[in-house]
Amino acid sequence: MPTALSHGKTLILGCASTGAKFTPNNHRLTGDTTLDSICTGKTIKTSALASIAEAEALYGMGCRYYHYHARNPLTHEQTTDNEIYQEISRGVQRRCPDVLISFGASRNGGEVRERIRAFGEWERVSQCAIPLHLGGAHFVTIQAAVELQVICELERQLEKQGRTLDLDLVGDPDFLTALAAYEPSDRVQDAQLDTHSTSKGADYGKTSPLIQFQVYRNAIRARQKLALFHEIEWVQLLRSYAMTRYAVEHPAMRLGSSGQLNITLLFGFSPRLPFPENYAEFKRVVDAAKSLEYDLAEPGVKKRHVTVSVGAAVLPQHAAQHYKELDVGPRRGTRACAVRRLAAWASQPDSQVDILRVGMEDTPYAVDDDGQVQLADNIQLLGHAIDEMTANGAGIERDHEAIFARMGLQGVQDELLSVQRELPMGELAAVGAAQEGRSAELVTAG
Repeated sequence: MPTALSHGKTLILGCASTGAKFTPNNHRLTGDTTLDSICTGKTIKTSALASIAEAEALYGMGCRYYHYHARNPLTHEQTTDNEIYQEISRGVQRRCPDVLISFGASRNGGEVRERIRAFGEWERVSQCAIPLHLGGAHFVTIQAAVELQVICELERQLEKQGRTLDLDLVGDPDFLTALAAYEPSDRVQDAQLDTHSTSKGADYGKTSPLIQFQVYRNAIRARQKLALFHEIEWVQLLRSYAMTRYAVEHPAMRLGSSGQLNITLLFGFSPRLPFPENYAEFKRVVDAAKSLEYDLAEPGVKKRHVTVSVGAAVLPQHAAQHYKELDVGPRRGTRACAVRRLAAWASQPDSQVDILRVGMEDTPYAVDDDGQVQLADNIQLLGHAIDEMTANGAGIERDHEAIFARMGLQGVQDELLSVQRELPMGELAAVGAAQEGRSAELVTAG
């Protein structure tokens, strides 16, 4: 593979190590040995020891962002068990001191639904409230799929008014009027979305828009209370964008009001966020995410630092249709799989991408030079991403201080210290009131 001269672009390497979708019970066996092995997560690490050892190996390759969904080591299914999350976090913190840890909220699966029935909807995101030193994470993805029930309902209400939810409306100040008039309902219904998934991977159980609003709001508050960081995933372009705009602008939520927000774009996760045909399509989605740095009412004033993480969430059944020629870089014209094409796009100097995410959550397989799907693991997938980055002249960002600043974490720290200095006696209640007051000032200014 050719090596391009470095153009100064660096990427933070990320691994989405386990995920929620590819589990034994989420896949109906087909008789295709390779496909069934991939879709049941055969090569996904589930024990704590194996996961931590793998994280250490990834760290040695340059990985500095580690995204993890807890798996029951006996059943290999997704779980909400916070003791598992905490064990992984403590192990990764101990062995990989510079890694940013991200927890994926517990989205679906029979064991997750059982825990929600027993303990309530907060189980999905209860990891939000764990301090880092007790085995929490720097990031927890507090918006992905099930939260879009809120926007689905808003979309239906707009349709009854003869209005269409589209990108133009979401980017217009008139969207604030629609948000102000909308109240999430408490009607419980099946929470299913149009996504590319394994047989049961898109089943999120039963919930209501009001429940999802309340959980999302409380998750934001939990992160703010711990002075930890905000992260979401986009799985359907229009609805995910609208939900993020809703959470950013809503006075009871104020997502990113600390000045930081990481948005992960999962290309290929659904027909509504397809894997791009070319670099221009890829850039349009990245640019939409970056637009969330500004509020609708005051578009010229940057309110928060938005970082962008990209992943290729392409099912193995769809791998062949995305094995296409690269349209950018020194390997232009060479046929490549979705992961390599994504890496090439992210590596372009003007991509605005911060984290290149690969791993078993998104594409738990490799594609050979003939376009054939093969079993793989996180180590191999990260190696393929590094190869493509190198070929396109991008470097791996390993410097801890540079990563801290780049991810907008320095801004959160400065904001926290600024609030504390206003209250030199350190009254906890007063600090909380001051933070809410500063958020209210942002709302008024916006």
